[in-house]
Amino acid sequence: MKNPALGLWLSSVNRVAGFWMGHGANTLRRQQRLMLAEMTKAAAGQAAKPKRTKRRSTAKRKIS
Repeated sequence: MKNPALGLWLSSVNRVAGFWMGHGANTLRRQQRLMLAEMTKAAAGQAAKPKRTKRRSTAKRKIS
């Protein structure tokens, strides 16, 4: 005898698991690309430069 409630529950669990597995796989691929880029720079003799942030002006200057 088939259980439709169990089928619906398993279907929704499978959908959620697929969603999280996709996000995990994308995170892993992103980390692999970053590591490969860093290793390529190191092998080519280029030092990794720290990221710079734009400075904000502390006060607006008045033009007289």
